Amino acid sequence: MKNKLLITTVTHGDEGFSIPVIEKLSKQFDFEWRKNNLKAYRLNRRFYEKDLNRSGPGNPKSKIYEERLAYKLIRSYSKYSTVLDIHGSTANCGVFALLSEPSTQNIELAKRLDVKNVVLWPSTRDTETPLTQFIPNCLEIECGPKDTPQISRELERVLRKFLSRKTPTKKQNFYIVTGLLKGAIEKPMKDFTQIKYEGQSFVPLLVDQYPGIKCYTMQKISYTLAT
Repeated sequence: MKNKLLITTVTHGDEGFSIPVIEKLSKQFDFEWRKNNLKAYRLNRRFYEKDLNRSGPGNPKSKIYEERLAYKLIRSYSKYSTVLDIHGSTANCGVFALLSEPSTQNIELAKRLDVKNVVLWPSTRDTETPLTQFIPNCLEIECGPKDTPQISRELERVLRKFLSRKTPTKKQNFYIVTGLLKGAIEKPMKDFTQIKYEGQSFVPLLVDQYPGIKCYTMQKISYTLAT
């Protein structure tokens, strides 16, 4: 499996929008794919007992289903050369790459995707973290708003280009998550559009996606090379 690409779906059980896209592509390209959380998927619910994507590195002896599953999936998926984990959002965020482990290897993987935005979201914790933090050469592809035809078409376009090994054409912007805004905030905000709020300038992410959180805040990464 070391030379195999794996595409995973329904890490959250209510994100089945990507399954028809992956099924279609699997008939045309050589890769493997999996449904990560079948129990939650069958209930069309985000999780069965606990958020699978906050259960890394997992625990094989846990009484919680997702913690046992996380342990199993991380060890199994680490045998693949590349893993793309597809997620869906209710936010109007488009299709972007998300790296919970922003290693050089994973950044280079993101550059192979024809997406405009790449988000680095490193965790300082060793437990209750995304699965992709513990799987080499792996990232999430976030899509929103999920369950819309245009997002399914865009996800298919991005994956088809990646699977065809075609050179990306979009100029990429890199961001890093720096915090979040909590509470009922009426000020309109838009994903990946810089804004100033209460003296702070930031780029919003996943606006109004989670209860009690207005958005996550990001800063755009830029650099200059000295000559």
